[in-house]
This record gives sequence, C-alpha cells and structure tokens, in this order.
Amino acid sequence: MKFISNSEQETFDFAKKLGEKVKTGGVYALSGDLGAGKTVFTRGFCAGLGVKKNVNSPTFVLMKVYPVKKHKIIKEVCHIDAYRLKTEKDLEAIGALEYFNRKDAVCLIEWPERIKKILPRARRIKIISKGEEQRIVEVL
Repeated sequence: MKFISNSEQETFDFAKKLGEKVKTGGVYALSGDLGAGKTVFTRGFCAGLGVKKNVNSPTFVLMKVYPVKKHKIIKEVCHIDAYRLKTEKDLEAIGALEYFNRKDAVCLIEWPERIKKILPRARRIKIISKGEEQRIVEVL
C-alpha cells in the first residue's frame, strides 16, 4: 500500500487509521531519513490504538512504553528509536525484547536497520521525503 501525504497532519491521520485497524500485537519497522516523519507516523498510529499520553521520540532514552486502555487485546505500545544504539545488545539491556511477538503489545521501531540481527518478523513501513511537506508512506 502506498500513500502520498502532503502534510504532517495527513501523515498523522493515515497512521491513525492504520492503528485503528490493528487487531493484535505485532512489530512495525519504520524506515526513513532523519525528519522523514517516523515519529509523526508513530504518534498517529498510537492515537488510532487509543493511547492518550503525549507520544514523542525516545531518541535519548531509546524506548518508551505507553498504556492502551480501550483495546480488546492490545494493552501496551512499545516505541523504540534505535538510531543511537551501538549494538543490538543495548536493546536487550533495556528489556525491549520482551515486547517483541506479544499479542497484547505493539512495537514500533524507528531505525530498524540498526538492529537487523535481532529484529523479529515485522511489518515494514517506509517513509520517503519528497520536499518540505510531501511524504510517500509505503506499507510493505
């Protein structure tokens, strides 16, 4: 599926609709250059799942976990930013692996190419910048 977004709000809204359709846990690998909109996408996806907390980039803490209150199955969203990781062991050390492959947790991973060796099977989302506002969002 390919979506062309002409604004940050359109990217958010598209991701929110995807989040609303999620039935069970899983891993989503978000790829794209710096500033492409991975965190905006994550914010929208989380809104679609019903996350009420302010979702922002976990760049410096590497991982944030948000509660999901109104979904029948999903109880948590784990948001990981692997950009600053030196090795996959850094991710293991913060307990991120316990969120992989859980039916009651969604894991959104920015910069998944940095953890290829331990990345579980994931739905790939690629965000490509096309100028100041336009983005191409590919759900693979």
